[in-house]
Amino acid sequence: MIGKVIVLLVLYTVLLLFDFSRLKKNEKQVIYIYSIIIGISFYLSVDFILQVDWPNLKDLINAVFLGPAQRIVDYFMGK
Repeated sequence: MIGKVIVLLVLYTVLLLFDFSRLKKNEKQVIYIYSIIIGISFYLSVDFILQVDWPNLKDLINAVFLGPAQRIVDYFMGK
């Protein structure tokens, strides 16, 4: 676990140091989108490090599309 933390800490540090100078020159919309993407990746990184069963992208897709997809399959299968 300590190895994962160190690797992710180094990756985020390098990522933010490299992008910080470029982000200062961009519009606020770009900064907001970048922050959202970094926040999502940080959430997934913590989920990976702690090995907990937090909701992931797969769970979001299942919650949104599983019902309609099942109804389409049922329609074509004649149920």
